[in-house]
Amino acid sequence: MVVEEGFLEEAAKKDNTYKYFLGRVIMPSIKIVTDSTALIKEEILHKYGIEVVPLYVNFKDETIVDGTVENAAIFEKIRKTQEIPSTSQPSPGDFVKVFEKIVQEGSEVISIHISSGISGTVESAKTAAKIVDETRISVFDSYSTSAGLAMLVIAAAEAAEEGKNREEIIDMLERLKSKLRVVFCPETLEYLKKGGRIGGAQALLGSLLQIKPILYFYEGKIEPLDKVRTMKKALERLANELPGTAEGLQVAIINAGAWENCQKLLQIINERLPGIEVGFYELSPVIATHVGPVVGLAILQHD
Repeated sequence: MVVEEGFLEEAAKKDNTYKYFLGRVIMPSIKIVTDSTALIKEEILHKYGIEVVPLYVNFKDETIVDGTVENAAIFEKIRKTQEIPSTSQPSPGDFVKVFEKIVQEGSEVISIHISSGISGTVESAKTAAKIVDETRISVFDSYSTSAGLAMLVIAAAEAAEEGKNREEIIDMLERLKSKLRVVFCPETLEYLKKGGRIGGAQALLGSLLQIKPILYFYEGKIEPLDKVRTMKKALERLANELPGTAEGLQVAIINAGAWENCQKLLQIINERLPGIEVGFYELSPVIATHVGPVVGLAILQHD
């Protein structure tokens, strides 16, 4: 397209959607936003400039910002008070503050969040996007949380750093989401039952005392995958979700108050896929509140 000399430069002065430098239009940078349930390490957030909007844990006597305390403290308070706290999503206003800042700086937004099947966070982000500028903000439902969500967020941040545009990154996220597998084994279903996030796993409640339930995310909801008799068999069953090859494989062990079992799971993984790099992710308190002590796996095999 041919334009009159100086036109783009003047347009850029009026609208910071595009930057004009050395005679060409520079596309806006893309900033990644996520929520606290991804619980990504601070150094990674800083490296990619990822913004985090927190969820909340609500006891009767206090509200805790997700990610600001350790799970051990949450579990201890639950034991002492015999109270399973509620949790709450960020408000649209929480997102508006973050989105407005990014858009005003001339960047676009990809906001990637905990599954809409267990939280209203995605809806809050979509409402905020409409308020700020829908043309500059994409909201993506991960159908997951914890390490699964973190894997998608970091992949998006890397793609943005490589210069991919919003459409390209969203297409990539859709492909990765279809391959992402998150499986876990809680010590008890009592937390999920009381928190109302149990989904299809409700069917397992009648035999709680006899089994170790293997749960997974299916189309964004927590569903039963299998049931075994012992924790040893549960760890082996989790490891059975691993593919036969380590090529392009990304694996993370998910933990909340189950470090010993996580170490046993790591040993099984190393025996099956020697040399594979395995990450470790703590559940954020918001998720740990609903599932209780748990060990799990997030598995993503890239092309």
